[in-house]
Amino acid sequence: VDGDNVGAGSLCPVDPELPADSFVQGVVILTPRAKALASWLAGTEVAGLRADLRKRELVMETDIDNQYLMAKLDDDQRMEAANFEEGKDALGGLHFISVQKDEDDDPAGFWLLREIPESL
Repeated sequence: VDGDNVGAGSLCPVDPELPADSFVQGVVILTPRAKALASWLAGTEVAGLRADLRKRELVMETDIDNQYLMAKLDDDQRMEAANFEEGKDALGGLHFISVQKDEDDDPAGFWLLREIPESL
């Protein structure tokens, strides 16, 4: 860690070759407790979201070894989760999490994330 890899955009670099109209996959969490949830997430090391299609689960990975079950997926959600994973793969793991009170509200928290391949 040095001055070259710390700062806005440095820990989650976006490929400059990425087309400007690329669709980044993500999950928006709508909750009346958006500020509280965003504050809690800010205190964790959010690593990313992963859809386990076999188990039909959406899992948030935080810190080194913590995982939180975010949702059990029904058939329609499982198809959406498959699209989510395909979109992440197409952009090298890039995805986001947004926490907000409702669809019309500004985000109380936003995380742009890059999934790191398990082989690293």
